[in-house]
Amino acid sequence: SLLPQPRRHPLKPGGPKESELIRYLDHGVNSIQKRVDNRTTNRRVQPAPGDEQGYGAFAEVAEHLEALVDVVWVSGSPNLQTPYLLNMAVLTAEFLPMFPATPPSSRATFRLLSKLDEAFSSLLTGHDTATGEALPGFDGERHVSTTDKVRLKGIVDRTRLTVARVVTRRGLGEHESDVGESRDTDTEGDTVRFEGFDNDDDEDDDENMEERDIAAVYEKTIGELGDVLGGPPIGIITDDWGINGPDEQRSSSDFTESEGVIE
Repeated sequence: SLLPQPRRHPLKPGGPKESELIRYLDHGVNSIQKRVDNRTTNRRVQPAPGDEQGYGAFAEVAEHLEALVDVVWVSGSPNLQTPYLLNMAVLTAEFLPMFPATPPSSRATFRLLSKLDEAFSSLLTGHDTATGEALPGFDGERHVSTTDKVRLKGIVDRTRLTVARVVTRRGLGEHESDVGESRDTDTEGDTVRFEGFDNDDDEDDDENMEERDIAAVYEKTIGELGDVLGGPPIGIITDDWGINGPDEQRSSSDFTESEGVIE
């Protein structure tokens, strides 16, 4: 399983441990948002002392989002898992196009999305899809509301389209950089060698692997959503879907409890 082992029992709703976890998650999400805003590719002035250091690549964003996914999953609390994971999935789709597309970022992206896919598909069934065990707090029942399922479907569609565009953009950029190199020749030994043709098989393998990775984005979740929403499996959409719709919020304030004191 890509996900860590959750607690055996959910946190007590409204209890001090849940409140502490909410503050931790909110701080983590807000920190990521600030560092994305201060990203080096968008920086016009140096950050002031004390400001969050901006990210230089999406791989860094994915690493920190993945860490928060692990924390909220370990909580074993569906009332926290569903809203926070939905929020992190929205942020993933929103932040990904803001950074240069690179192989390390692509690998980090697919790893993060695979972890989110396993989490959402497990929440939709009430069982860990990797082990088959019932999730804490579910008691064999489904606890994801129809509203959240519809919202998740929109996020899945948007993310698959975004990933396809970002990976394609990287492929076009690499192709353009190779055009000039392909004109270079090597006349040593009375032969002409065109750069860029030596590793065609390797490049084809990389492209095929990327295509498989794109097709696998939220693959498990798609299957479960097709069942729970009573429709056919969903896939990549062609119409733009607004990531900041009426019920989409970048801020995690929707999930924050009123201030309380941890005893």
